[in-house]
Amino acid sequence: MKALTLLIPAVLFVLGGVLAQAAEPTRSAPNILWISCEDISSHLGCYGDTAATTPHLDQLASEGVRYSHAFTCHGVCAPSRTGIITGMYPVALGANHMRSKATLPAHVRCFPEYLREAGYYCCNNSKTDYNFHWKKDAVWNNTSRQAHWKNRSSADQPFFAVFNLTMTHESRIWPENWKKVVAELDQDRLHDPADVVVPALYPDTLKVRQAIARLHDLITVMDQRVGQLLQELDDAGLTDDTIVIFWSDHGDGFARAKRWVYDTGTRVPMIVKIPPRYRVDGQGTPGSVDDRLINLIDLGPTMLNLAGVAAPRHMQGRAFLGEQLPAARHFIHGARDRIDERFDMVRSVRDRRFRYVRNFMPWRPALQHVSYSERSVTRQALREDHAAGKLSSDVDRFVDSPRARDELYDLDADPLELHNLAEDPRYAGDLKRLQEQCDRWQFEVRDAHLLPESLLLKEERDAGSRQEIFSAGSTVIRWAGLFDAATGQTPPLVSAMSPDPAVRFWGMSLLDQSNGASVSALTSGLQDPMPIVRIAAARSLGSASEHQQKVIPVLRDLLTHEEQSIQHAVLLVIDEVGTLRTEMQHDVRQLQVANNHLKRIREHILAAAN
Repeated sequence: MKALTLLIPAVLFVLGGVLAQAAEPTRSAPNILWISCEDISSHLGCYGDTAATTPHLDQLASEGVRYSHAFTCHGVCAPSRTGIITGMYPVALGANHMRSKATLPAHVRCFPEYLREAGYYCCNNSKTDYNFHWKKDAVWNNTSRQAHWKNRSSADQPFFAVFNLTMTHESRIWPENWKKVVAELDQDRLHDPADVVVPALYPDTLKVRQAIARLHDLITVMDQRVGQLLQELDDAGLTDDTIVIFWSDHGDGFARAKRWVYDTGTRVPMIVKIPPRYRVDGQGTPGSVDDRLINLIDLGPTMLNLAGVAAPRHMQGRAFLGEQLPAARHFIHGARDRIDERFDMVRSVRDRRFRYVRNFMPWRPALQHVSYSERSVTRQALREDHAAGKLSSDVDRFVDSPRARDELYDLDADPLELHNLAEDPRYAGDLKRLQEQCDRWQFEVRDAHLLPESLLLKEERDAGSRQEIFSAGSTVIRWAGLFDAATGQTPPLVSAMSPDPAVRFWGMSLLDQSNGASVSALTSGLQDPMPIVRIAAARSLGSASEHQQKVIPVLRDLLTHEEQSIQHAVLLVIDEVGTLRTEMQHDVRQLQVANNHLKRIREHILAAAN
């Protein structure tokens, strides 16, 4: 996609910032109860998991609608919840890095604010985990472990109440945490590891089976809590006045599920029960299955629509329930960026049959070392079998590097997305179609994460928010040039000479030592005035052993830079170019860091160097 061709759809693109007036509900306002949980994929009986013990959720599905094609915009909680609460793609807000703190532009608000203005009591118990700065009092009447719809001042006031159930989080699978969660669960309800199904993604070992069984135990406890919440509603005589929505934030806490863009990471369960008085055009038929493509960023606009409140025009989610619905989705888009201390950049688009994945940083393995996640039994099993040469080639490439720049999967034939068809000429048309769709989406939302994090932070200070960096019409040409550099459509040698430091970053990142011109450009890049460009040049040049002595002085100088984002980028290069760990271990050992992400990379470097 070149800059001039991008200008045509730019004319049609409505820039964010125009708000629709929040309206009073047009009919008797329903109560809305959200029950969310963490890290479960679709391991429920009503979704066909024969090992699941989920009677309350199965009953809810029989009384409501089960959504078979619901997806999150990111496979990890903070970006996922950021998209849900704003009704926007986190990449549009520059808020897709895990646990980042973006500044929202003035026109972007959390959707409960509009419900509160329409008279709703809005409470949240209690997880938020949003990747941006926000004010509790503006968004929620109460967000705490005591928050409950019972605390509203009047029984006549409609409520929007959220209960976030955290007992299924990946960390609860760890044996010591699991014991605490299941302490009151009858022993005969614990799952037998022999009865669970081990996906072909993982080695079929006893430890892996035990971990999967523990997850099912946690889901059983979660299901019991769902039953309690529904009983509270019934005891209060509110069942017939309350729309109930159950959903999970992303895939289960195993490797290649949570944190990734594949179906295993982004496809989620969602069940909606609508009382008869609030059903529109046959919506909410008990026991039905809805196969529309739903993105969880659609939840906010949908709640507003059900309440009779006009959604702001800047929201990128689409209402899927209520009156006067917009066109249904034909594609699901997702993204992955920094996960804790490790950087990655992946974009994805999925239709009903195919998923396309674009890896912007193919030099990094998909299964990077993330300290928090390394306790996962499935990660450990994958690494052990990779070292022993026991993994199939399809699974092994997930652990190894470099990885393919483009991936294409036929989800009908290959639901685990193991067989990459991007190089198969029989699927060239599908590949091109979804690549173009990915291009269009990234352009329309003005994907801010094309900027490396240090530049994203710097330009946020100048623009006021990350979303506003590329929101003005005059920035479209710059964004298009940056996109062409990041995707390699502009030759890296040309990008490396750009006046734009972000373009130079991508040029240096994509150059290799294949010819003298590249080596010369990378050597020049070591003197670039922008630190992140020097770091990119150092990584590309230093990946060849004969050039490492050139890059060490540059990395050593930047290792003590005043900005943590620069230190972070330097430590990643040292860790990823393995031989630099030994060469620079003294420098790394002397470095004093307060940031947990930096500490974790530093520890990994020193452990690997020894």
